Amino acid sequence: MLIFLNKNEISILIINKTNDSNNVSIVLVSPEHPNNVGAAARAMNNMGISDLRLVNPCEFLNSGADGSKTLAVHSHSILENAKVFTSLKEAILDKEIIIGTTNRIRGHHKQLKSIWELDSFLLNLNSPNKIAFVFGRETSGLSNQEINLCNHIISIPTFGQNNSLNLSQAVMIILYEFSKFNYKNTELKTIEDPIANSNHIEKLKDNLFLILKKIEYIKNGNEDKKWGVFSKLISDKKLTTKEVDIIQGVLSKIKNLIPG
Repeated sequence: MLIFLNKNEISILIINKTNDSNNVSIVLVSPEHPNNVGAAARAMNNMGISDLRLVNPCEFLNSGADGSKTLAVHSHSILENAKVFTSLKEAILDKEIIIGTTNRIRGHHKQLKSIWELDSFLLNLNSPNKIAFVFGRETSGLSNQEINLCNHIISIPTFGQNNSLNLSQAVMIILYEFSKFNYKNTELKTIEDPIANSNHIEKLKDNLFLILKKIEYIKNGNEDKKWGVFSKLISDKKLTTKEVDIIQGVLSKIKNLIPG
């Protein structure tokens, strides 16, 4: 459950997951640039996934501007707990659904799906599964042998002249689409601050009118008219208890500054 505070309300995000996030892994095969590993870790953290698996990676934990932690803002723990393997086969041994990513249509692959089909594909699974999303090298992607280890492959459509996405961008897009399925039943419930009761409002008006009299804005002869105008103004705003308390605090400060 996540709580968001707004001006006059509290929004509670009630998270209902279709698949336990602990069952989902991101597998990067031979990533070449530490920055990409770090940015991928941040994307994972954004989308609530923590299991990062690396196959023959670069020296991703090196420090400095080129190290993975530079772009892994608030996500260092994912990097530090990443599992390292010497082969993709070893990295996915405990997984049931292995989804490889590619931007190349290869003739002998008959299960190529668009990212747009991910939701319907996951809905057709019989039960929550141990899922791995597998991403290839920045320069050459996954080899045919590595694709053959996946039981499904997926592509992210692009519409420009360059159809190759940055590794971390691909991770974020895949996980965003996955989250639309995984958190489909998530609800956003709003709890508004209570409206101030009559006692609060009348005390506010009394305090306001006391100050208006002190500064001689209200004089004998126009009290009833001014009272009516300000009463309507305050009533129309439907002030909350919190707002009334804030205004009362301001009025008290003003009262203290008025001589006599």
